[in-house]
Amino acid sequence: MGFSVSASTAIIFAGVFLAIGVLYPAVSNGYERVTDAEIDRDDAHLDMRNTDINITSVSSSAITVRNEGSTSLDADEIDLVVDGEYRPRDDYTTSVDSDPDTGLWLPGESLTIDGLSASNRIKLVTDHGVSVTGVV
Repeated sequence: MGFSVSASTAIIFAGVFLAIGVLYPAVSNGYERVTDAEIDRDDAHLDMRNTDINITSVSSSAITVRNEGSTSLDADEIDLVVDGEYRPRDDYTTSVDSDPDTGLWLPGESLTIDGLSASNRIKLVTDHGVSVTGVV
């Protein structure tokens, strides 16, 4: 009787260790993914809070917007909505401080969007989700 009890106890402990060995990596990977996602979310919120743009001038064919926040923006990731209709990137040209070759929009610089048709309402949305609306 003594041998069977100790053998069954050893088998149970071996099974528990095996189950923990299989379960731990799955739980650990899931926890790391959740933690990484929370860090990415917090970084995105910080970028959003540090982004501020304001329209400085509007004409019938162009709009100038100044980056007044502390976050660098990507001029190629700007979304434009004119009179409630999304405009694809091919419909207009952008230049940062009169340089059409750069896509980096630093704090304190102005972005000019040319090639707009006559419109009533223009909305510009940054890659961080911050938007500004202007009326022509």
